[in-house]
Amino acid sequence: MYVVRNSSRALFAALIPLAVVHAVLLTMAVLTTQTVPAQAVLPPPDKLLFLYAGRLALDGVLLFAGHSVLRQFNICGRIAYALIGGVMAATSYLLAVRNGLLLFPPPSGSEITAGLLPTAAGMLAGFLYGQFAGLEVVAAAPRPAVAATEAAAIPPRVFDGPVRVRSSVGAIAIAVTVPAAISAALAFMVLALFGTAGPDSIITAALPAQVFLTVLIATTVPSAILVLAIHHIARALRRSRGGEYAAIGSLVAAGCVVLLMPVFGAMPLLLATAVVNGAIMGALYRRFAGIEPVPLPEVVIATDTQALVSADHPSRRQHGVILSN
Repeated sequence: MYVVRNSSRALFAALIPLAVVHAVLLTMAVLTTQTVPAQAVLPPPDKLLFLYAGRLALDGVLLFAGHSVLRQFNICGRIAYALIGGVMAATSYLLAVRNGLLLFPPPSGSEITAGLLPTAAGMLAGFLYGQFAGLEVVAAAPRPAVAATEAAAIPPRVFDGPVRVRSSVGAIAIAVTVPAAISAALAFMVLALFGTAGPDSIITAALPAQVFLTVLIATTVPSAILVLAIHHIARALRRSRGGEYAAIGSLVAAGCVVLLMPVFGAMPLLLATAVVNGAIMGALYRRFAGIEPVPLPEVVIATDTQALVSADHPSRRQHGVILSN
């Protein structure tokens, strides 16, 4: 019997999507102070740090608590960890709303929708924890008599058959964030190189967060379709390595841009960005999807034993002759 390990390294990796989402939402909340005249004073930095660290610490505690619950029930599936991550993130959001861990409470009528993005990030966090922590063997319930002898006699389980890359919703969700993350990083670099201080410096500094949310919302569905296309093309070509997925991803993304050029005009910069995005998305999908055995064919229902001949049997290519008296 297997369970997911306790791993601080996996917990830190799992908190990355939650840290990004909390940073973006907090930045957008700070931007609100400059767009609403009645709240023109910036919050003190200590308060911002306390709110951000408090939300992240609460998420980490609840995520580890959910992991402990799954361990108690010997559940180690990735879907289960994604679901428990979403539940824990939603619980953290409710606790933050009730205990004043938000810079501003959500507007009336948007309490549920404001928690959708943290909940989605929590699902990714749970998936990542189950991915990075790995599995360990736990002792099953003791059986009478020779349980120890039987356990020692069982050889380790191995697989020596054909494999393929899994179809994984969690890996798709991770891969589709690449265009938004790269766009936000480019916006941050442009601001760092050419940005100037001034009365609108706060609004300008919030631009990467705005770009991240806008691009993420606009490209989620197209990116998911692109990742699925990369995955199924790689499957059809029987390719399963990370480098092969990256190469197929760059080619598919470049092909999509070339097909759209008659509509939007020549876009060499967009072509280069699409090639990079496609390669990273393909490689990320392969990294987090994992592999699985190729499924067995269906069971054949035969009514005549003479029909059970191999594909290269002579009767498959020519007719038999029965001599009659």
